[in-house]
Amino acid sequence: MEAVRTLTDGAGADVIVDSVGGTNLQRSLHCLAYRGRCVTFGDAGRETPSTLDISSMRANNQTLVGYFLGAELFLGTRAHAMIAGHLADIASGDLHVVIDRRFALEEAGEAHAWIESRQAFGRVLLVP
Repeated sequence: MEAVRTLTDGAGADVIVDSVGGTNLQRSLHCLAYRGRCVTFGDAGRETPSTLDISSMRANNQTLVGYFLGAELFLGTRAHAMIAGHLADIASGDLHVVIDRRFALEEAGEAHAWIESRQAFGRVLLVP
């Protein structure tokens, strides 16, 4: 929280996208700027969901939005178009995907363990 305040000259972050959830989501809310918005879309931290203290959000005109990609994929076309656009950008070289490590398909267990260790920075690939 202190690092966010330092980096923003004390203002806080305008937008936070939180995929970790749990107690990290509470910390994300404390990092918001006036009129800041936090989007929560996952529980990658695998913590049991906690009760959030949102008491300071109203006075700071802040918002918390939940997002579930599964519903978007099932109910709408917007996510499909966005994903298709990203894939086209990757194919053309306009968007570069950071690959952390490659594992042989036979090493799927090790790849999964690497991802769960939370040390990966970028994508982890299984190569047949």
